[in-house]
Order: sequence, then C-alpha cells, then structure tokens
Amino acid sequence: MRFQSQVYVIARGSVGGVTYTANQFHQLIARARTAPVNPKTTRQTEIRSAFSGAAELWKQATDVVRLGWNDYASTLIFEGPLGQYTVPGRQVFIGNLGTAIYLQSRVAAPVAILDTAPVLPGFLDIENVTTQAPAGPAVTGVAMSFTQNGSENAIGFCQRSVGWNPTRNRFKGPFLTETLDFASVVAPASGFIDFVGLEAGLAYFMNPRFITAQAPFRMSALFNLRMIAVVVV
Repeated sequence: MRFQSQVYVIARGSVGGVTYTANQFHQLIARARTAPVNPKTTRQTEIRSAFSGAAELWKQATDVVRLGWNDYASTLIFEGPLGQYTVPGRQVFIGNLGTAIYLQSRVAAPVAILDTAPVLPGFLDIENVTTQAPAGPAVTGVAMSFTQNGSENAIGFCQRSVGWNPTRNRFKGPFLTETLDFASVVAPASGFIDFVGLEAGLAYFMNPRFITAQAPFRMSALFNLRMIAVVVV
C-alpha cells in the first residue's frame, strides 16, 4: 500500500484486509480485500497459451481455410436476449482449436491438431445432458450424464463450482479449473462424469461441453447444470 498525500485523502493498495481505491470523482473508497478473479495459476496459464496458439493458427490459415470456417460458423445458431445470432468464423476457429489444444495439454485429446473446417454443419449433437447421483457406494457428490447419438467419437469435459447455499439457482462462474474431468465417448454411447467428496446439501453447478475426438473439431453447445450434492450409500 502507498499513501499519495500527507493527510491520506488519496491512497492505493491494500493493508489489513482493506483495499483503497478511488472513483471517477477522486473520492477515496475503502472496501474489503478480495482474491483476484483471474489468478495466474498453472491451469489458467495453460488455457491462455492454448487460445493464443489457436489465434496464431488463424493468422497462418489460408483463405480457403478461413472461408471454410466462416461457412461453418454460419450454421451455428446461438440464442441471446435479442434473439438468435451467429458469430464470425475466426471466433469459432479459436474457440474450437483452442479447446482442443488445451485438452491435449491435459492428455485428453489426440496429438494431431488440424485447422480444416468441419464438414458436418451445426453443433455436435449431444442429448439427454442431465444430473444424476454419482457412482457409489459411500460417496457424496454430484454427477451429470449424457448421450451421443451421432457418428463422431467425442470427449466430454466438465468443471464444477464451489458449493453454494441450496437457495442459489444461478451461477455464471468462475468454475474451478482444477476440477476439470473428462469422459471419452465412442459413438453412439452414453456416459457420465461425477464429482465426489463434496458437502451434502450444498448446490453445485457444472458446465459440461463436448468436442469431437478427432479433427476437424466440432463442439456441442455449452450446458449449465445445477444439483444438490447427495449421499450415495
């Protein structure tokens, strides 16, 4: 912490659990110190590196490759507060390739990372993404199950939140990167991912998503699940 005047009307930094800052009117504001939401953990560094690598691949991509991804992106329909919308091919390319590169770093994806656009249109079709009790016995936790009815082998991956008061119904993140877990799916098949060792009665949120196990990489829509941790005897 440092004081910027002798009467302490301007201060910046933290001391004793209190952080000092100022608003646009230069009024001194004190608030409780909080942990950073974007820490430089090993996993966060891996994620940033993966998406930086994907962005570099886009820069190196040929016009044909970019056109292919733009065409593919036009088949992905997102829902927003103002209705349906699409995003540019660059955004889809970096999202899909960045995810594949990151999963590769977690030993969950094939080594070969190609930049060819998917031939099949739309999101990877995953169905029946629901919550269920974790595999027992003698565990406490949450789990999610899913069905892959298509012809493409896929990788399911999911993170969970910390435990919340069971009255909480919404959660946008951040999710815990250290909880990332995977499930390989040889289509057509069903599978599940569970998180155990949790506190019974608390609400946990999960954000499962799926990506094809081989390039070109298609991804599913992002799912958001909520479940109260249960005891399996």
